[in-house]
Amino acid sequence: MKFTAPFVFLCTWLMAFSIGSAAHCGNPIIWEGRRALPNGASARTSFSAITNCDAEAYYDTSAVQEKTTDHFQIFYVLEGPHATTEAYIDTLLADLEKAWTFYVSKLGYKKPFAAKRTWHFQKKTSSGLFPIEVLDLSLIRDNSLVYQGFCENCMGSTFPPSDDSEQAVEILFDNDFVYANSSSPVQTSKWDASCTYPEADKSTVNSVTGKNYALDLFDGIRVTVFHEFYHALQFAYVKFFDSYWLEASATAFEELGAPDINDYWSYLPYLFASNGISFPKLDYPYSIAVWGLYNAKEFGNGFDKKIWERFASNSDEAFENQFAKELLSRNLDPDSAFHDFAARLFFSGPRASYADTAWHITADVPDWEFSPSEFAATTSSIELEAPAFAYYRLKLDSLPDLSTFQGKASVVTFGKKETAQMYPLGSETFTSLASKIEFSENAVLVLSRLRDSSNTTIASDSLPMRSYPNPWRGKTPLCFANLPSEKKFIEIRTRVGKLVKRYEYTASYLCIEEKEVKSHLAPGLYYYRAGSRNTMKPFIVIY
Repeated sequence: MKFTAPFVFLCTWLMAFSIGSAAHCGNPIIWEGRRALPNGASARTSFSAITNCDAEAYYDTSAVQEKTTDHFQIFYVLEGPHATTEAYIDTLLADLEKAWTFYVSKLGYKKPFAAKRTWHFQKKTSSGLFPIEVLDLSLIRDNSLVYQGFCENCMGSTFPPSDDSEQAVEILFDNDFVYANSSSPVQTSKWDASCTYPEADKSTVNSVTGKNYALDLFDGIRVTVFHEFYHALQFAYVKFFDSYWLEASATAFEELGAPDINDYWSYLPYLFASNGISFPKLDYPYSIAVWGLYNAKEFGNGFDKKIWERFASNSDEAFENQFAKELLSRNLDPDSAFHDFAARLFFSGPRASYADTAWHITADVPDWEFSPSEFAATTSSIELEAPAFAYYRLKLDSLPDLSTFQGKASVVTFGKKETAQMYPLGSETFTSLASKIEFSENAVLVLSRLRDSSNTTIASDSLPMRSYPNPWRGKTPLCFANLPSEKKFIEIRTRVGKLVKRYEYTASYLCIEEKEVKSHLAPGLYYYRAGSRNTMKPFIVIY
């Protein structure tokens, strides 16, 4: 079937997690294909089409089965590579009705627009019913157009099958959550001896929980239903647009609808390793679901519906701006809310025990295997591209320069005997928090920036005098920062108080080159002070 309109799919897929590697199915391929098609180009993927056979070569066109409920009409077959079972279909229909009740009846979402004819089996949809097809997704009709080949780990897709409407959609479900790839054995079609195809022989497995959806079939059905039906609801508000919130929100609501399955855990490592990266640049927007879970907990399950109503009025507005406008309409500070999310997210997985349970974004936070990464302590200037958050270790001798930072910042202290405490920079400064940073077991700087327009200014601060890097290991200058203006020199002395060298300074900092340091300071412990009467501070030389 020729398709002339912009081709759009939204997918559920399980990521065999590997930082830096792209998945070979789901939105990355589909969106690339969508961008290429209007220009007459082919999508660039690592796979070519896996068959030139007609779609009808994989099933008996006279044996397509149909079942209906109050809201859904489902099409499927019981033979061939697309084969499913009656138990699968009955479970799927029951879960779809549960999703309808949860989203439409309880939360008040608009009813999804139903496609009039299905893409694969080419069946007309009965009036008032929403169409569902169950099949092997890699062998979908015109698979070279849809997925550009294999759809590894794909569990479902939602898309408009006709160019008559970009909002009238259907949902496709994989028939058994078993997929093929280039190493799969080749089979011959029962209905066309000239047609061969790769046999699906690899189970879809969550790489974090270890759940095998080919075996835990009903869990796979349920989590895919709550994800994909949410996509169908999104299309009721907007035509397709490229936003990280499409997949992030669907993944959040799959967890809200099926909280015992925890499929979203497989995406957490990517977000947690993307410290400081703005959300639109993340390859796996599914991982941003934790923001949706935070919003549901703090503002109610109906919060995201308000966001889609805003998107319906202006789909060109970025999600972070829609989020801000909705909170402002409730007389809440959006920048503070986003910062609260970032700070609480830090106490995930192995760190969850350091914070009060009220900080936990979801009840299963202590069960996560991962926590967000953190940058090493630094004295550099820091900026963030919105929306993003970042975490930095803090040491008194390595405090970052926040003089040009836009966003929110807080110091968080915690330890085995110290419940997490957060101190906003604004009402507090590095100077006022110096003792807490020095004596806490852990001190972390939490930074967040919600919008480009965020202009929260960090309070000006007289940072403590410090040396850096400490220990000094060579290869870089040895520097002393925030030197008092009323003094003119610093003294460096040995651990027994013997004067090693006196250096004059005229600015608020002084840096001594590597060669100079090594000519006067052997490896060991030293002390420095500004002037000749102030308290001595230690630093270490190692090379």
